[in-house]
Amino acid sequence: MEQDQGLSSPEPTGDEEYEVLSDRLPAGTWRVDPDSSQVNFRARTLFVLPVNGFFERFSGELRVDQDGTAAGALVIDTASIQTGIDRRDEQLRGGDYFLAGEHPEMTFTLESLAASRDTLKLDGSLRVRSQSLPLSFPVTAIAHGDHLHLEGRVRVDLGTTGLGWARAGMVGRVARADVALTLQPAA
Repeated sequence: MEQDQGLSSPEPTGDEEYEVLSDRLPAGTWRVDPDSSQVNFRARTLFVLPVNGFFERFSGELRVDQDGTAAGALVIDTASIQTGIDRRDEQLRGGDYFLAGEHPEMTFTLESLAASRDTLKLDGSLRVRSQSLPLSFPVTAIAHGDHLHLEGRVRVDLGTTGLGWARAGMVGRVARADVALTLQPAA
């Protein structure tokens, strides 16, 4: 089954109210709903052709304190990568890239969340294999009914990862991650 590679914001219907949040998130513990969320990526390869893909399996939790302090993690199953070409997916799961057998997960850990104009700014680190990469990027947050929707895009310079993934003629130096998460209140 092919998944939409674009990000999609929730569309309000009729009576539902929604609010774009730009200063803080509502307090509570929130869990990612993987059925209505997406973790996509885009990279360039040989001949500058784009490769679009997504991860099928991921989970996450976000805790927001009354003072607006936030912490959490998004855990992605590296073996669930899908680009539409089985041979390429196997190579990405293997030793040249994710080494999914030994490193079945990559994790983004949220370190801070702060107001930044009309968006929120997320700071954290992405752990891939044995490397931890600092990331900072804006996210759009929408309170929609009883759930939250967070959407963000970040560029990752593969040359700085220490993983040797940026190779002339094979994989471009920059990859882009597009993430759209729907979070439900934890039970």
